[in-house]
Amino acid sequence: MNEKNYKILLVDDNPANLQLLDSILFDQGYVVLIAKNGKQAVNLAKTKKPDLILLDVAMPDMDGFEVFRELKSLPETCDILVVFVSALNESDDVIRGLSMGAIDYVTKPFNADELVPRINNYLALKSRGDIFENAKQESEKHLLSQTQMFANMTSNIMKRLQRAEDVLESLIVSPKIGQDDKIKIDEAKYDIHNSYDQLEKMELRSKIINNQIKADCRPFDLDGTLKNCIKRYAGRAKSKGITLLYENPGPKPVVADLSLVYTVLRNLLSNAVKFTAGGGDIIVNAQRYDRDQNYFLITVYDTGQGMTAEKAAQVLSENALKNTDDKNPGLGLGIASHFVKLCGGKIWVESMPGIGSDFKFTLPAQKL
Repeated sequence: MNEKNYKILLVDDNPANLQLLDSILFDQGYVVLIAKNGKQAVNLAKTKKPDLILLDVAMPDMDGFEVFRELKSLPETCDILVVFVSALNESDDVIRGLSMGAIDYVTKPFNADELVPRINNYLALKSRGDIFENAKQESEKHLLSQTQMFANMTSNIMKRLQRAEDVLESLIVSPKIGQDDKIKIDEAKYDIHNSYDQLEKMELRSKIINNQIKADCRPFDLDGTLKNCIKRYAGRAKSKGITLLYENPGPKPVVADLSLVYTVLRNLLSNAVKFTAGGGDIIVNAQRYDRDQNYFLITVYDTGQGMTAEKAAQVLSENALKNTDDKNPGLGLGIASHFVKLCGGKIWVESMPGIGSDFKFTLPAQKL
């Protein structure tokens, strides 16, 4: 017997079939809905949300297959279980119905002793699926809550690190500070800066996974952004003996999200400085893209470790966002790749182990 008030929609143009099925299912305690044609069936499915539909194949105007396609195309009905009803000799219809995604079929004339247990099994399986779905939703809510709490904590720590870096910045320019102390302050600034970057990457990763970042694309001059970002890493590059150059300075009007682009550049330069040995070079360039003048091409070249073609494909994939290893560039580059795509551009890398890497990405020069 039905103890959960399951609703079953019967769809058939034959009144005798409807009456027989109604009688069988009503006696089992099911709530029975009736539709005498395809259009009526779709409307009832949308408004009443039955748990199961017994759908006759052979109906005039709109046959069972057309009804099934319509149901599966609608978000409010696509998950309803459908069992096709066919005559005993309609084997081709049975195969077609199952291949479309129906969970089963029953044949006419109906055998109540066979039909009822099968329907009970369908709905028992559905009940288990609902339980699993509810558990999944509760788990996702809990994860989102924990993720938000982590993001808030990360944001607070980042603010404190920023204040500490500002204090060190004010000390290093003081005439009372000796050269040895300035070197120590520079090292402390780098440690703070590196910690800040890692926390920010974790925060951004969390927001990306939860689809909380959107691009606000507006016109700005990329030249100033490039200069600011290069200035940020000039001290660290110099301390490692790395030459950091900006080729081809000048106005570069683009239409993108300034904050996202700045993060992309920071991640690319941070990795370039980290993986380039002393005496190496890092060269940043930006110019109109030869293949499409509606875009600017930005290149960050380094003479660092380089990587294989397989590794190059991995670091710019969505899977790179799963990486949280500080010694691996995957997380920062995964974020960069995601942000470039949000801004309407493309990103790729040309690299060789032991030779270096060319990270390249495009940005629109006008509104898309």
